[in-house]
Amino acid sequence: MPRRRNRLTMDVNPKQVDAELLDDWDLARDSFLRDCRVRNLSEHTVKYYRNELETLRKTLVAGKAPTDPTKIMAEHIKEAVILPMMDAGKKETTINARLRAARSFFNFLERERYIMDNPMASVQLVRQKRSVVQTFTRQQVLAILGAPDQMTFTGVRDYTLLLLLFETGLRVKELVNVRIDDIRFEDGVLRVQDPKGINERLVPFQTTVRGQLRKYLSLRGKLEHDFLFVNIDNEPISIRQVQNRFRIYGRIAGITNVRCSPHTARHTFARMFVASGGDAFTLQRILGHTTLEMTKRYVALFSDEITKSHKKHSPIEKLF
Repeated sequence: MPRRRNRLTMDVNPKQVDAELLDDWDLARDSFLRDCRVRNLSEHTVKYYRNELETLRKTLVAGKAPTDPTKIMAEHIKEAVILPMMDAGKKETTINARLRAARSFFNFLERERYIMDNPMASVQLVRQKRSVVQTFTRQQVLAILGAPDQMTFTGVRDYTLLLLLFETGLRVKELVNVRIDDIRFEDGVLRVQDPKGINERLVPFQTTVRGQLRKYLSLRGKLEHDFLFVNIDNEPISIRQVQNRFRIYGRIAGITNVRCSPHTARHTFARMFVASGGDAFTLQRILGHTTLEMTKRYVALFSDEITKSHKKHSPIEKLF
């Protein structure tokens, strides 16, 4: 009996078996967004994907590249998307935001066997320059906190939310989503949820913030909803309103060298936490980072260990 041939011959491409190719961009996009909703992704995430994919389609058209998902190749992404965005002076973060959306989109199409080849398989994110993380100084934090007029309801509200931002490092979208029953005064912690209430974490706060929250709540009173921060019409305060108020208080405080925003307050919290000896794992849990990448960056930037070590071993200092 002759020996069996070891090498197999395939008459059919295994990737073609049972494949139902989607050659229409709109149908492919809608299928992907439907899957995002089925996976219960946040409204913010779905909106991000929708906007980025629409811009991606327009960019491909402008670059005379195909929009048929089955015909798009890696070279189309590189030549019609990445290079034109670079030439237009777009930031690396903006380019990578589009590439991440494209990667999720084509990964879905490949997983569902709507395309034969994934063009993003060989496309890497653009290398980002590590920019300096801006933070407020101690004096600037005090100046911002001193800016609200606490003889008004909005002033007390703003002072309270500013204090809470600097105390907890909350994202602004988390701040506006805080409900009254998220505050656990007896434990000194705040329950922080995403807008859909799927993920949550407990963030500590201390005596000063506890007292200020009680003062604000006495002024807020009982309303038909339980959102913590409200405007003078007793409606939940919006992200845009918080951002605008922060800018106003930055101008009042005379701050010109740092961007006055809730996210700068988040960076400032991280710097102060690390400078006080806080560890990376605790900081990760407080900030709600899914990975240690950004937390490690905070530690690397703000830890005084490097400065102390340099002071101890400085070559120049040892010369004199």
